Amino acid sequence: MGELDRLLAENRDALRPPDKVMAPERLGAARLTRYAFSRTMLRNAEAGGWRARRVHTSLDRDGQGEVAYRVDAAGHVFHFVAFLQSLPESAHTDRVIADRWEIAAALVEGDLDDARWSQLRTNVPNQEDGRHDPGVLALTRGNRSVRFFEHLVDTLASGRQPDPADVGDAGYIMRSTAFYANGKYGMRSFEGYPDDHPLRAPYRAQFLAAWCYRELSYDVVEHCARVRSGDHAACFEGEWRTFFGLGNATGLGLVPYAFKHPRVINAWIAVREIALARVRSQQPSETDRAEFEWWLDRAITHFATGTDVDAEPFLSPAELVPIAEAIREEWRQVGHESRPFEALLAWAHTQHVEAEELIVALLVELDRSLDDQVDALLRVEEHVPAELSMTITDARQHFADRFGWVASLDEDDARTWWWVYSDNTEEPRRARRDSISLDAQDMGIDIAARMRDLGNVLDAVDADLTLGAIVADQPELIDAVARLFASDQPYGEPRDDATAGTYLPLQLQRFQLAQYGMDNFKPKSTDWLRVTLFQGAPRLADLGTEAMHDRWALPPMPGGQR
Repeated sequence: MGELDRLLAENRDALRPPDKVMAPERLGAARLTRYAFSRTMLRNAEAGGWRARRVHTSLDRDGQGEVAYRVDAAGHVFHFVAFLQSLPESAHTDRVIADRWEIAAALVEGDLDDARWSQLRTNVPNQEDGRHDPGVLALTRGNRSVRFFEHLVDTLASGRQPDPADVGDAGYIMRSTAFYANGKYGMRSFEGYPDDHPLRAPYRAQFLAAWCYRELSYDVVEHCARVRSGDHAACFEGEWRTFFGLGNATGLGLVPYAFKHPRVINAWIAVREIALARVRSQQPSETDRAEFEWWLDRAITHFATGTDVDAEPFLSPAELVPIAEAIREEWRQVGHESRPFEALLAWAHTQHVEAEELIVALLVELDRSLDDQVDALLRVEEHVPAELSMTITDARQHFADRFGWVASLDEDDARTWWWVYSDNTEEPRRARRDSISLDAQDMGIDIAARMRDLGNVLDAVDADLTLGAIVADQPELIDAVARLFASDQPYGEPRDDATAGTYLPLQLQRFQLAQYGMDNFKPKSTDWLRVTLFQGAPRLADLGTEAMHDRWALPPMPGGQR
């Protein structure tokens, strides 16, 4: 039994059940917690004594040129190197298939000598079309905010701090459209990191790159402001110094990953649910109560200083204010009970799903028990051998335990969508099956439909047969049989059908983005949305100082109401 399995068993009685946690509408209400990748990366950096600084700047008056940052981490040296240009507004796109960006950057390990600079200048701006080596750990690219970059430059150039009324709803200066790593395009794979490497944790390299990218956005704005007005220009000060995050746009590419990696998804959710179980099952101290109240007040202020811009099917900040205030009122009623968190969650279950998931996120802030384990808990073994010698009798029980939920889905709505690889970019797309035939490019994420087919076969055949005999007779079932065994943990399967006509990708996307540490979910269609990363987080120069704290999530707008 692995450590994650042990912790799940140890906390079993207090865990929320999978059929509740994995419901689409609940995944679509997920919020970042202290175990999100952005938060664990920053805590790890501070605990490990990391230091970071800008070491190279070569920019013209419009912010075009090169910038490099150095990160010293546990005996390793990393550089984040960015190449910047200006593009006309018509060339800006959130699409991953763009071929030009205003920012193209890479996180690399080691020193930057002339030969390395030459190689990076040639290849990084070309991103996936460049030639990269294992010294390159992550690639990213994106653009400046069309709405806010020039406005913020003008504001600082005039010697002023931003006006909350003019900042808008995004909370970022630049945005990214992709973070590539893990062996793509010749870069180092995750398995290529030694066990004691400071980036030997899931997504650690990507989020170090994202944190440096966010730092770049501040530095370029301030540079352009200084060029325009010299000593008269202001720098971001006070809460404005950390308010802006890094924007990101995410589409259908997230969905196949979640359906193809059930044991990874289980680990992500299990860490959160174990932390929640430990908090809710204990009688809180006065410190715990005060900490929860601090986070609840911060959430209310964060939403109240947000916008009322439509976020359908999610709720806008303005719509979340009464929900958060109702939580505070209920807390006043139950806060002095012996098990107040349990009572609050029971109440929330009768409210909007956003109420319960907000409470979950705030309660997880009280848990510190997994801090030293979380990196290891998220490294999972994904290969689970199929037991083809298993009898149909036992297979039926496995199926009922692990996939009984597929019976609740609308079979008539299944296989409406076909998830395929696009011809030009090999990126995920979905198309109606009645409009196109793309068998060779099928992504194979029709998990619910495949498992329903397997269940029907198991019900129809002789109970004394084995799974091996069934697969030999019907080889098209091999993937479903393999999934029956791979899905051996409680939180790996979204209770949804990605091929259904009513399927809404945004719900699973929001869950994944929350786990990354993103917030401010702004859907732009049923298939893609914009978010913000590291909003409110400390800056690179804060490492090793009192400003490097973990209470930065849910930042309020500086200056109050927009």
